[in-house]
Amino acid sequence: MKYNPFTKELYTDNQNFIKKLHCPLNKQWENLSQTAHLKGRFCDNCERTIIDTALFTDEDLSQLMLNDPHTCLKVDLNQQNLTITYKSNEQ
Repeated sequence: MKYNPFTKELYTDNQNFIKKLHCPLNKQWENLSQTAHLKGRFCDNCERTIIDTALFTDEDLSQLMLNDPHTCLKVDLNQQNLTITYKSNEQ
């Protein structure tokens, strides 16, 4: 997985677009409610589960976004399955 912190865009390692991240609420992961869904936490404000991308493969996340493009994602810049990039997808 590749993430550009300037554009907030998430891509697969093959440069396929996954999602542009945006949360107007600026919630902290630690402050979200734990759920029975072990791969996510619940936001009481927007009433959605936020998925931890560290626990998914590129393929799984791509499929998840196809099924529900409005799925909220959490990216930690230090997670093992993430490469930080500052290039646009076209480069």
